[in-house]
Amino acid sequence: MSSADRLVDTAQIVSEFGTSKPRVSEWSNTPDSGFPAVARTEGRKRFWRHDEVAAFFAQRAPKKKALPASVLEADQDKLLTKREVAQLLGYTRTSTIDAYFRDRPGYFPEPDADTDGPMWRRGTIVTWATNRPGKGRRSSAPTAARPEVSADGDPDELLGTTEIAGLLGYSSTASFSSALYQGRIPELPEPDALEKQEGSRGPARKKWRRATVVAVARKRGVLPPADQDENEDLVGAAEAAQILGYSNADNFISALGHGLLPDLEQPDGYEYRRGSGGRPRQQRWKRSRLEDLAARRSSTS
Repeated sequence: MSSADRLVDTAQIVSEFGTSKPRVSEWSNTPDSGFPAVARTEGRKRFWRHDEVAAFFAQRAPKKKALPASVLEADQDKLLTKREVAQLLGYTRTSTIDAYFRDRPGYFPEPDADTDGPMWRRGTIVTWATNRPGKGRRSSAPTAARPEVSADGDPDELLGTTEIAGLLGYSSTASFSSALYQGRIPELPEPDALEKQEGSRGPARKKWRRATVVAVARKRGVLPPADQDENEDLVGAAEAAQILGYSNADNFISALGHGLLPDLEQPDGYEYRRGSGGRPRQQRWKRSRLEDLAARRSSTS
């Protein structure tokens, strides 16, 4: 199929061109927006010609602004704060950089240092600004694979941000660093050590003992409690509802919330969103515990 014959729906446009569903709907419903006409409909689903959509976004993409000569000629090894980086890039707020880490892991460069807040070498930012994709086609840079990190290694071994990201369930080092800087990992205490690489001109890097990180991972529910068998079968609300005879997970959660299942008020674990600094997404219970409760309820009915 040629590019001219290819059709794309709203979800595909959002994914490929980095926009949102409301914006696509707004453009499509505004005659003078310049957005192409719908090529085909299937029920309520609309399709557009890919080449016409690509041309629309190409026209909207601003030309990249060249960095001032003063920036290119300045010390490229100098470390800049987040505010200084924002000013260099012409951003009015540092929240733009925070949004990159939150919404597009791997797109913005990881800080070169992390003492008292993230810091980047001027050369790191210049290289990124020179080579980053424009707004027309926002394909994020591939995220580097995280190394496998065991929770059972030397408890006193010092781990850096890459290893900690893996143990805490983050999809990338950048997303972990962003969460850390924004205070979304309150369970993680101050670093156990600060290490400065020989010859490095930047501040020392934060390090935590493996035991410290493992304790945080267990507290957040990323790893099971120390006294729990890792092979123990934990189930979520949907399976718990089925075991206890509820028609669906909502009814089970409702019964739990109204105090009708006091034996299950304390879950056996949690399932966190990858990298989430917020509340657990789902409580989980031991299957054996649910089956025992189901048997007791059956015998008394």
